[in-house]
Amino acid sequence: MIFTNKYQSVIKEARNLVQPVLDLSSEMMREVALNSPAGLRGRITQTVERPGKRLRSILLFLLAKSKNNEINDLSRVAKVAVSIEMLHLASLVHDDIIDGSEFRRGLNSIHSSFGNKIAVLAGDYILAQSMIFVLEEKDHRILQALAYSASSLAAGAILEIDLTGNMNISFEEYMQIIEGKTASLLVTCAKCGAILANYDDKMVEDCGKLGLHFGIAFQIIDDILDYGIGAESLGKKKFEDLQNGLITLPLILYFQKNPKEEMEQLVKNATDSNSAKLIVKKLKSADCFNEAKTIAQSHLSQATEILQKLPPSHVNNLLKNFFETMVERKN
Repeated sequence: MIFTNKYQSVIKEARNLVQPVLDLSSEMMREVALNSPAGLRGRITQTVERPGKRLRSILLFLLAKSKNNEINDLSRVAKVAVSIEMLHLASLVHDDIIDGSEFRRGLNSIHSSFGNKIAVLAGDYILAQSMIFVLEEKDHRILQALAYSASSLAAGAILEIDLTGNMNISFEEYMQIIEGKTASLLVTCAKCGAILANYDDKMVEDCGKLGLHFGIAFQIIDDILDYGIGAESLGKKKFEDLQNGLITLPLILYFQKNPKEEMEQLVKNATDSNSAKLIVKKLKSADCFNEAKTIAQSHLSQATEILQKLPPSHVNNLLKNFFETMVERKN
């Protein structure tokens, strides 16, 4: 409980520190919704105004402040953040269609409210709008980073679909999926934050590695939360990934050291609540959740090591606390 309280206090402090640029970026996204064509306006508004953690923007903003403890051009930084956030939102709209998810962030998903055809087109529209925000960006490295994210998101999603239900998925294949679907956006956030802070190319690349480790850890914790382990207010159904046939790290670790047959049968019947509960019981007994959390912690530690290369400041201490407590988040 101590760690959870500390994590929440760190997030609150981080939000307060970057609130002006966070508010500006939120307003920019609302304007996109309000200026959308009539057939899209209400549907896009529903997407951009959903309550989210905005961790990607917070990471970008903190790194943008980390060199001189200030952000000189709020509008420029906010536009880059909006581009990343809207790229993320577009990917979520499409993910919900693929996964058949009824809820997103505690509300009906776009496809469950309006159908798959509208959801596909709404996701495409949000993706296109995300690019508009950086059309006038003077640093081509930011555009390159965004293009990298967009392509990696698609590649990661395709690999995940190809491996859905595959009980023989390797640790390396799992890592490829989460590096594409989750970590790639955080690599871009961290790189762009470093670019906006005017760090040199070497530091920008180091910050990209920081984002990679943070993103991997973030997704591993998400995968643990899907089993209901330490979860609170997830905004989606428990066991949703499991029931969609996604073989994530806890199961991969189980299969590495235990007979597969019984667990494979349980996974095939994961839509049954009793089977899902028995899967969790077996994973707990085999210590797979703690082992997965240890791997996440290792990546967070590597991200923290990279932070030591940045100039000492209150912002960087806050980032350090952010990474150190992330492993105990509950949603």
